[in-house]
Amino acid sequence: MKWTVLSDNRTQNPSLETEHGLSILLETDKHRILLDTGASDVFIRNAETLGIDLSTVDYVFISHGHSDHAGGLKHFININERAKIIVSPNAVRGNFFSKRRYLHSITTEWPEDIQERLILVDDTQEIADGLHIIAHISHTHPMPQGNQHLFVENANGEYINDDFLHELALYTNGLLFTGCAHSGLENILAACPYPVRTVVGGFHLLDDHESEEELTKLAKRLTEAYPDTKFYTSHCTGDKVFATLKTVMGNHLHAFSCGTTQKEDAFLQLIRLSDGHTIAFKEEMQEAFQHGFEAYNKDAEEINQWQVLPDEDFYQSLNTEGAEAYEAVSEDGQRVGGAILSIYKTVGQLAFLYVKVGVQSKGIGQSIWKAIEAMHPEIEVWETCTPYFDRRNIHFYINRCGFHAVEFFNEHHPDPNMPRQPNEQREQSDVNISSAESRERKSEAQFDQEDGLFKFEKKIR
Repeated sequence: MKWTVLSDNRTQNPSLETEHGLSILLETDKHRILLDTGASDVFIRNAETLGIDLSTVDYVFISHGHSDHAGGLKHFININERAKIIVSPNAVRGNFFSKRRYLHSITTEWPEDIQERLILVDDTQEIADGLHIIAHISHTHPMPQGNQHLFVENANGEYINDDFLHELALYTNGLLFTGCAHSGLENILAACPYPVRTVVGGFHLLDDHESEEELTKLAKRLTEAYPDTKFYTSHCTGDKVFATLKTVMGNHLHAFSCGTTQKEDAFLQLIRLSDGHTIAFKEEMQEAFQHGFEAYNKDAEEINQWQVLPDEDFYQSLNTEGAEAYEAVSEDGQRVGGAILSIYKTVGQLAFLYVKVGVQSKGIGQSIWKAIEAMHPEIEVWETCTPYFDRRNIHFYINRCGFHAVEFFNEHHPDPNMPRQPNEQREQSDVNISSAESRERKSEAQFDQEDGLFKFEKKIR
């Protein structure tokens, strides 16, 4: 998943234009979504400069009715004839005004003849596979003080304080887009029923409105309530506000500007393996290990007859003292991998980690490992092993997960915890080997001459 800022108040790239507006292109495995359209056609010109083709966008999400977020829509429909437009009906029919500095309209000029393309959203729902819209956000936490300048015209032609029923938020695959967050960042997060890894958008925290004390308290609440979430902001977040928040939030808070591109790892959850899922979990793990093993030994038919992960090895690791088994589940509820580990106070041992066949090479293995580490902050040292010839796994552990090779087990230096067995038993019970996606087994002669295991450690500072 990747997002690129096309329109914003700021930029670090002199070839890109700026404006008071926001537009971001979000690209997932399934969709290309334009998050707001800025105030004008600036986002289109910047997209052209960045080599981005907006004609392939399939959804436009309009966060609220203000013209700095939807004013570019009339330009977008001239270059894209197919994208569906997600918006609140209250945004389309509302007349909005700002009294900041002076009274002026901030109502969006909605294009004609787009009725068939509109998806009017008036309640929280899933619009498409994995694409969730959050509506009618409750205001139980403090609202941004900058809202005092914003009004909506009622049926009698009177200006009343905006209640922001026209504001929506978008969630997909761990990312929450806030638009301007007029409803308040904490309220939007509370309204999102899904796990949030990344927050992107304006915070509507204007300079010289909230006090430094209020901002500091907000920053502390966010870092305490969402310790694993990263926040990216610009547009309607003031420079002084950002500096105050950054002092407290540190690496949890980042700034974006026109041209910023951010790639997000595949998002998943670790769910404790239930008895009812054990068989399917085991078979998927065995398939993944066999698939990886055979990919290394395409020409060795006699070797490929081995079952890489026998049932007894699986159940032995599952029943080890301190064992924990987890399914890795994607945001849409599908199992994409899993792991078995053992916890001994401050030492963690990874027995098996696998990625489901068909979804490899998408960063899932690394995401599983990150989730394991986050789940066990008490661990000071992680340990695992992998065959010396499994270059892919060696790369995975060292370069992706931060392990170091600390010992090499072989026939001259055997692992005392994994004693070698008599020849006649070895066909029935293999050496228990840790692996990210595969285990390898060789013939008796090859075992004697070539096989060995690297022991890896990762010390947590």
